[in-house]
Amino acid sequence: MPKISVVIITYNRAPYICAAIDSVVCQTNSDWELLIIDDASTDNTKLLIDSYINRDSRIKYIKNLNNIGISASRNKALHATSGKYVAILDSDDIWADEEKLQKQCNFLENNVEYVVVGGAVIVLNERGAVIFHYKNPITDMAIRKIILLRNPFINSSVMFVREVAIKCGGYEDYVVGEDYDLFLKMGQLGKMYNLNDFLVRYRKHDAGITWSKRVRAAQDHLDIINKFKQAYPNYFFALIKGYVRLFLAKFLFCSDHC
Repeated sequence: MPKISVVIITYNRAPYICAAIDSVVCQTNSDWELLIIDDASTDNTKLLIDSYINRDSRIKYIKNLNNIGISASRNKALHATSGKYVAILDSDDIWADEEKLQKQCNFLENNVEYVVVGGAVIVLNERGAVIFHYKNPITDMAIRKIILLRNPFINSSVMFVREVAIKCGGYEDYVVGEDYDLFLKMGQLGKMYNLNDFLVRYRKHDAGITWSKRVRAAQDHLDIINKFKQAYPNYFFALIKGYVRLFLAKFLFCSDHC
């Protein structure tokens, strides 16, 4: 069995999926499987992926008969993987470092008390041009100080211990934040870390999400904050920030629709 299971969840991302897969295939660590869950795409995603499957037996493809959503698709993928570690790559993002898998695998192998490791981020616009770079807090202590205030991990940068993710129940059904909730749960069972290396090119889409979805996402974020208020510091400040975010989302939604 492979040491690492790479998971890509995709839905109508044909313009980006090949770049994502290429950034996996070119990794210096070759001890991986790539599991692609297609959540009932209606574009030519399958045709593009088939061309990779014909050349590389490590790549596996599952297409959902119906669109079941991101959380259900992530759980489906998690339970279908066989690696000791799981690395996430969203289908419109690209790994920026050919040694990404090797660096994170080495870290987790040498630091068994850690369960999640991410990295620094290069942000792209929709056309692939670099907008800016940023680094997340590195140490477990620094991550815990801010994790209720914001998600200190970019999902596509993360590698985690599969057994621990399953033990804590996998992904919950949130509109935006199913990954954030999982990291908070895993942080109760082990330590967290971010490498100082730029590991991922994260694509920020111009259109973004709708305001109605932003309202639901803000509500989900408040639920997550309250869920973990006893487990992490700075709950009061996170709660204030969460209510401000919800107020702004509702205000802007009403400005567009009321």
